[in-house]
Amino acid sequence: MSKTREDMKQSAFQRAQSSLKSFSRRVKREQSSCRAPISFLQLRANTNKQPDRRGNITVIPWTVSAQRGNTISQKENRIVVQEDGYYLVFGQVLFEGQRAFMGYVIQSWSSTEAETRPTELLRCLQDITVGAHDNTCYTAGTVHLLQGDELEMVVPFRPSALISLEADSTFFGLIQLN
Repeated sequence: MSKTREDMKQSAFQRAQSSLKSFSRRVKREQSSCRAPISFLQLRANTNKQPDRRGNITVIPWTVSAQRGNTISQKENRIVVQEDGYYLVFGQVLFEGQRAFMGYVIQSWSSTEAETRPTELLRCLQDITVGAHDNTCYTAGTVHLLQGDELEMVVPFRPSALISLEADSTFFGLIQLN
């Protein structure tokens, strides 16, 4: 019946260790059950199609390169938001050839406004210096979007822009933050 101090220390240590393991499993289980899955969608330029030139703008043809969740989807060359919230919007375009200024605009078509004009969300503008042949333009930002909003990337005022359609050079996407 008599336990040595060493036995008592060992026993207390084992109980504490067991309690810690149990607590750790419970915290992990509670965290995973409370956390909503994150949705994201990344599009890459579709190499099977040429960019669509509409008057003074160029629209890049897109295809899905990565997607998770169901709160963001693709419709033609736009990204459609299925749930109100905050989102990280990002995009990159690799411009080829010599030009003075190149860039693009990421715009939102609101599902709630009666107007049919888009709202500019992000803009990227690059000055391609003399002698440079290629240049990427990357931008990202956090925005509040509503269900039904549609996002589109356009290259304005450069209908003759040479755009790389490689997946690692030209992409556009959205990550749900909440």
